[in-house]
This record gives sequence, structure tokens and C-alpha cells, in this order.
Amino acid sequence: MSPIAHSGLGLLGWELVAARKTWRTLALFVFAANFADVDFLFYFVFGPRPLFIHQYYTHNLLFALGTAGLFALALPKGRDRGGLILVGLSHLAADLIVIDPVHPIGIRLFFPFSNRLFNFGLFPYLQRWPAGVVFSAKNLAVLMLEAVVFVLPVAVLFRKKFGTYVRSREFWSS
Repeated sequence: MSPIAHSGLGLLGWELVAARKTWRTLALFVFAANFADVDFLFYFVFGPRPLFIHQYYTHNLLFALGTAGLFALALPKGRDRGGLILVGLSHLAADLIVIDPVHPIGIRLFFPFSNRLFNFGLFPYLQRWPAGVVFSAKNLAVLMLEAVVFVLPVAVLFRKKFGTYVRSREFWSS
């Protein structure tokens, strides 16, 4: 999945769970939903190293629970913290349903305790290399499909509430 789908899940989690509707809590929910893909950033900054293989070290329950748990400490106690942890786990759920053509296929859900790969392959894959493929019509279609499936329903269902939040002072304060 791309950041579009993961961000849509973060927005949904924020809308359903967050008690404080501020731009900071929204940013934290979206950040937590995308964080498992931090390995892409490291790959581009430091180059191809075994530590930065996509979905190897960062796409498992231990990493998702640990990082989302740390991010949750930035929130007041209560359901916001639990919601943020669920949003962190949503990244794994979304990546489980992608048709993954890159070997090894799937994510190591229980790494480092098990190297078993899991993948259900229902949703089209967004190709990330070579550079000529990144800007292809197929990738554009995948991004549009992700937006329609993961962002549009949230935007439509909660448009009035979200508009109210954005116009409020509380959203922009602290």
C-alpha cells in the first residue's frame, strides 16, 4: 500500500477514536499509520543495506506495537492511546492484502520469533522501481483506487464533522 491508503486508515482511526480533535493528534495518527514504511526512507538515505530491506524488520507485530506504543505516550491516557496502537497495527493489516510480486512475498508478522511469511494478495501492488514504472498509468490507477477505497469513504462519512473540527479553535490550538 502507498501512504494514501495508510493515511486514510490513520484518518479513520483519528475520527473514530481520538477524544481530542486537534491537528497534532491528527498528524500523530497519520504518522503512526505510515511509520512501518520508515525502511523506505532509510533505504533512500543510506542506500541498499540488509538492515533496510522493505518489510523485513519494520512490518511485524513487535515493531508496530512498540513504535505505536511509544507514539501513544504523546497522548493523554485513555482511548486515544489504544486507538493509536490500533492505527499502527492497521499498517500491517493493509499490507497483508496487497498482491506482493517482490520476493520474498509477504510480511513476517511474528518476526523475530518466526520468519513465516503472510500475504493474502487481494489488492493491486504499487510498483516503486525502476523509476520509469513509478510514474506509469498502472501506478496512477492503483493510487486512485487506494484513494477511492481508503480515503473517500472517510471523507464522505465524516465531512461535516471534519469541517467543524478544522474551523474550531481547539483543532488549531496546542
